[in-house]
Amino acid sequence: MLGIELPEWRHRNRFTQDTLRIALGVKSRQTIINWEKSTERLPRLVQLALLALERFPEERKVTALATVPKNRPHAAALPAA
Repeated sequence: MLGIELPEWRHRNRFTQDTLRIALGVKSRQTIINWEKSTERLPRLVQLALLALERFPEERKVTALATVPKNRPHAAALPAA
């Protein structure tokens, strides 16, 4: 898949740039943006991950907790101010 085909894939599979970023474990949304502007093929691992997201709907679940860095406590665990 070419990078410029990624927006169509996202829309067809109901992902935003940010939810796709989280599902793929990519740190920056700018990476997704750069891929979408590229006329080059996406990296093989990314293509395989996209295929897995299509085939296994349970892997699509993206929660807000996925955006909290592992070294930072969840907001609910923080003491009240």
